[in-house]
Amino acid sequence: MKCFPLTAFFLAWLGISCQPKEPVRTLPPNIVLIVADDLGWGDLGCYGETFIETPFLDRMAAEGVAFSQGYAAAPLCSPTRASIQTGLSPARINLTEHIHGFPEPRPDQAIIPPRIEQGLSLDHTDLGSMLKQAGYVTAHIGKWHLGGGEFSPEHRGYDLAFAGSWAGLPPTFFYPFFPGGAYPELRTISQEGDYLPDVLTRRALDFIEAQRDTSFFVGLHFYAPHVPIEAPDSLVEIYRQKRGGAPDSLLPNVHYAAMVSALDRNVGRVLETLERLGLRSHTLVVFVSDNGGLDVREVPAFAQHTPPTTNAPLRAGKGYLYEGGIREPFLFWGLDLPAKPEMEATPIITHDLYNTFASLAGQESRSPDGIDLMPLLQGKAVPERALHWHFPHYSPQGGMPGAVIRQGTYKLIEWYEDGSYDLYDLLADPGEQQNLVGEQPKRVEALKAALSAWRDSVGAKMPEPNPDFRSSPSVP
Repeated sequence: MKCFPLTAFFLAWLGISCQPKEPVRTLPPNIVLIVADDLGWGDLGCYGETFIETPFLDRMAAEGVAFSQGYAAAPLCSPTRASIQTGLSPARINLTEHIHGFPEPRPDQAIIPPRIEQGLSLDHTDLGSMLKQAGYVTAHIGKWHLGGGEFSPEHRGYDLAFAGSWAGLPPTFFYPFFPGGAYPELRTISQEGDYLPDVLTRRALDFIEAQRDTSFFVGLHFYAPHVPIEAPDSLVEIYRQKRGGAPDSLLPNVHYAAMVSALDRNVGRVLETLERLGLRSHTLVVFVSDNGGLDVREVPAFAQHTPPTTNAPLRAGKGYLYEGGIREPFLFWGLDLPAKPEMEATPIITHDLYNTFASLAGQESRSPDGIDLMPLLQGKAVPERALHWHFPHYSPQGGMPGAVIRQGTYKLIEWYEDGSYDLYDLLADPGEQQNLVGEQPKRVEALKAALSAWRDSVGAKMPEPNPDFRSSPSVP
């Protein structure tokens, strides 16, 4: 595992010091889930990044367990966030794309995607309600993007729902964040010049302080480093100087690097608070992203400083079924977990979090689509299983509709437009450059059958031919 030492600059920011011995507790363990938005797999020091400084996330990796093959449930945000809340595959709950209404199909699109739910259905048992039933005090802070109104987090078992409902991004990361009156609670604890990740973390720390003597769950869902790519000038300048006069647009660009550093700093504030309160050994902290890093130019309204990063050596990024779109940083820290000096290579996925948290809380509730990760975190092996994705949509980033099965080191992609397949051996070819379909026909047939059977078992909604189709874009 490649991790970098804490720099004096970032240590001075937080003032980390020796902490008192933690008291013995008999309550179920606390859980802190931190979710980044559009953070790439390789954007942290512990995953090989050498330009962006992420000392606190690197510390989580060094002192806990980091997974080299952790996955989001989808290459876009809403489906992954739904999988976290329910433990269910997006295909099972018909929430396979980010929630944004139903755009008319274009004539250059060969298929018409199925219509998805426009909010996380109240029919599903969700994380907030399950943990509240277990006696936890619960908070959802930050991005939700799983519907407003009756679908909002305050109706899903969260005692505190702060700054999260229908919106997928803020118009600006600087005060007032959401002009026009959305999320007025943000402005009750912020002022001119404040930066949104700092404000969300401040609210999470207030909640942790207030609930220090209970069992608590905090979901801290950052909107960063999603577009708009904005960071405090002081941090941007640090990275400009570090680049030594190279163009700002060199990837990862300096504005994105500053955003990720600000995110890391706020993770450090959470770790420091847990240690200061004597809660480290009684709290599991999980860090993950909702999809891969954006590696293309964004729509004109948010195109400034994009593309912000590259997911190399992985292929493509957000919106794509290649590894760059779905493989994520996945870190676990706290609970006296045995530190694992090397990356854990077992593939895991975001819907595993529900069963893991239910296990910690002593609840019997389990999802059929995930596993309990606690044995893995404690150094034990788990049975091998297949992972699946169903994405029957055209993404705004240029990604094409398809489905995926990963079994062992092999990954089969089915492209829904023309029914073609790609097969990659991710151990030998993590960048997905060599399509093995012609070389391993038996493996292809076995994986095709397994993928089709899985789709049937979860009731996946399929696309239909577009009667107005004229020409097809090429698969990237």
